Amino acid sequence: MPICKKCGVEIEATYSSCPLCGAPIGNNTIKQEEKIPTKPQLKEPAISHPWFLELFSFFSLAGAIIVFAVDFAYSANLTWSRIPLISIIFTWLFVFFIHHFKKKPYLLVTLEMIDFFLFLWLLDILIPAFFLFFKLAFPIILVVGILFLLVILWVRSFKLSTLTALSAGTFAIGIFLVCLEVILNRFKNNTIFISWSIVAFACILLVSGLFLYLQFRINKKGSNLKKYFHI
Repeated sequence: MPICKKCGVEIEATYSSCPLCGAPIGNNTIKQEEKIPTKPQLKEPAISHPWFLELFSFFSLAGAIIVFAVDFAYSANLTWSRIPLISIIFTWLFVFFIHHFKKKPYLLVTLEMIDFFLFLWLLDILIPAFFLFFKLAFPIILVVGILFLLVILWVRSFKLSTLTALSAGTFAIGIFLVCLEVILNRFKNNTIFISWSIVAFACILLVSGLFLYLQFRINKKGSNLKKYFHI
């Protein structure tokens, strides 16, 4: 199929002029296989923002110094300021891990889990009447971390599409709710049973199945989508 040299539009062989610019057919056209290659577009380098971590570190340090100074000035010791100082330190670590390990999801999730474990463990020591770390906080965070790692492993290993990944994620949420009820009942009543989490899991299972169905329809109609939307 010839191509107009003036505007680059493909022209049917029966046309006597270009339907877009009106240029006459003849020397004005070139064959499609002789089309002049265009220069490949260079990808723009990703813009990083190291200033964000620096700015966050500055405000974190400033807040820690102010909290420490106020508490020490009135009591000549660290009393109430221990909890804000610990919170500032672990919040900074949380942001630091995301900034430096965002391209390594397995390592990122592991480090964030350790960060939360240590944070809640210290709060459990400082506020023993409020937290029960090993009976409540530890198993909940452990379940969240394991399920998150399994979803990432599943998505990366099988190169799942967006909808299939959403299906796996919602299914993991359903499993988490069941585990959460088991942990809470074990903590509160010292028994293991499930009730409301089964209903929640059934509802989430329907949503997960909906994502799989939509992906199945897209795969079935994939040729039409590529034809009409050029994808």
